[in-house]
Amino acid sequence: MRRSFDRSSPASKRINRTILYVAGLFACGCLVLALFVLQALEIQSLRRDLRDLQTAQQQAGIAQAKLRERLAEKDDPEAIEAEARERLGWVMRGEERVIFVDEEE
Repeated sequence: MRRSFDRSSPASKRINRTILYVAGLFACGCLVLALFVLQALEIQSLRRDLRDLQTAQQQAGIAQAKLRERLAEKDDPEAIEAEARERLGWVMRGEERVIFVDEEE
């Protein structure tokens, strides 16, 4: 004698509910896992941005220190003379400016 499986029986309803419950738990678990992964990726991106900003801050600090050194020299007569000679090509009275030219040029 063959038994037919009745889908409306209490046992089949219980199995269907269990499958639905497990599927729901699995879906919720996947969502939670996805949220954690996305959050970890965002944290990694923020850490990379923070490192970049710290590097830029260090470079700006170095540039600022150099500018402060140059500003401190603004009243130093020797520094002014050196800048005038180097950047403007000035010479003192009685001096002659000598420019060396390569033969190749």
